[in-house]
Amino acid sequence: MPKRIAIVDIGSNSARVVIYQRTSRFGFHLIAQQKASVRISEDSFNNGGKLQEKAINRAIEALKLFKEIIKEYKARKVLIVATAAVRNAPNRYEFLSQVKDATGFKIKVIDGNKEAFLGAVAVKNLLPIKDNSISVDIGGGSTDIALIKEHKIIDTISLNLGTITLKELFFDKNLPLKDAIEFIKKELNNIPNSFKAKQAVAIGGVLRAFAKSIMELDEYSYKKLHAYEYKIDRHQKVIKSILDAKNSEELSRLKVKTNRHDTIKGGVLIFSELLKHLDINSVITSGVGVREGLFLNDMLRGSGGNFPKELNPSIISIQDRLDMLKVNTKRKEAIAKELYNLLESKLDNNNCKQELLDAIKISNIGKTLTIYDEHKHSYYIATQELNWNYTHKQMLLIAAIIRAKGDKLIYKSIKKEHSKLLPSKKILKWLGLIYNLSDMLYNHAPNAKFNFECLDNTLIIKSTSSLYLFKDEIETLNLPKSLKIKVLPL
Repeated sequence: MPKRIAIVDIGSNSARVVIYQRTSRFGFHLIAQQKASVRISEDSFNNGGKLQEKAINRAIEALKLFKEIIKEYKARKVLIVATAAVRNAPNRYEFLSQVKDATGFKIKVIDGNKEAFLGAVAVKNLLPIKDNSISVDIGGGSTDIALIKEHKIIDTISLNLGTITLKELFFDKNLPLKDAIEFIKKELNNIPNSFKAKQAVAIGGVLRAFAKSIMELDEYSYKKLHAYEYKIDRHQKVIKSILDAKNSEELSRLKVKTNRHDTIKGGVLIFSELLKHLDINSVITSGVGVREGLFLNDMLRGSGGNFPKELNPSIISIQDRLDMLKVNTKRKEAIAKELYNLLESKLDNNNCKQELLDAIKISNIGKTLTIYDEHKHSYYIATQELNWNYTHKQMLLIAAIIRAKGDKLIYKSIKKEHSKLLPSKKILKWLGLIYNLSDMLYNHAPNAKFNFECLDNTLIIKSTSSLYLFKDEIETLNLPKSLKIKVLPL
């Protein structure tokens, strides 16, 4: 697989190009993206599904721009797909021919089941989904659904339900909402009874806009849509308000982005009715979909379509790009494991071992900028770059552990800002202590042997090294209440 690959996705509402850089066997990151609101399906529904000249011209102009971007970034492989609006158009071959003549691009038109499959490939690899989940991708011309069990895609289905379909059939004509609901329910009956799950994964721009509205109205502290989780029954008032909104001003008050004002009602109505039909209340929002699925499907062909269980793609990506020291952290991780196992009872049965170890794996990233206040830089990088396969709580916990330093094992402003997502101060302090001790012991005696004991609130550290400077440094630590540290020879 080439180091740089471009993906172009032509949907009913927008076209987008993304370019990924591969950094290792399982490492990758996004280096460029561009979106164009081509509205390829505009006015097609009232014209027998035929793509209209203005929409075709918009799409071609966007693709010409995308071609220049791809050339500029020297992507060696280009994958281009089109979805519902193009595949349902009687004049799709004319459109494909015009695009090829104007840009040289050969577009692959994928069916709804393939669209559902690719979305599921993305979410099962890049989200911390439950064992049984149903991915739901609501676009302008279709709703594509996949059943995922134990990281395997079991089944897919594509429904003839889309935001633009509902807009042109019902909302533009000011027809009663009950007519649209009846239309939706009839199509939902095509979903097989085997589609049973505990969680829905929301894919697509309109569902991200809906999640953003909930997040803003709920004053949620962590402004990252990917992996944002919510319970749908807590937000029925938001759903009703969106569906009752009479104009753009009211939608803006509900924190709906302007570019989604004309499709949000249809998307929310389809989604809420679908969740009722499937009896699902828990939702996790996806920032990834068909494009990422197309890339990963290509990248992971040799590993069964999944990243190895012991590997987190965020950690690999960060290490590949930002750990300029390339220091092997295995020894430091081993020290942390020993300390964690010894002090686990102090964490009130909260299993945070993996988050602690992942924090250690990327503990050097702040030095990419400067060694001064490196923990502050590391914290910021972690909050921005820990995206894949973590919950928001895990992302913030890893970042908070990295931020712990010396007399500030808990950085109070972080705890205050994200109080609902982070564990207690007590737990943060113990994790910060283990993280700092592991780092200090490794730095002062990288080849020494250690033995740890905890007796009567005294942590006894025995070492084959004198740990002369370490003894001075532990005086700077703001230790948990009543804890003492004693260093003895081994």
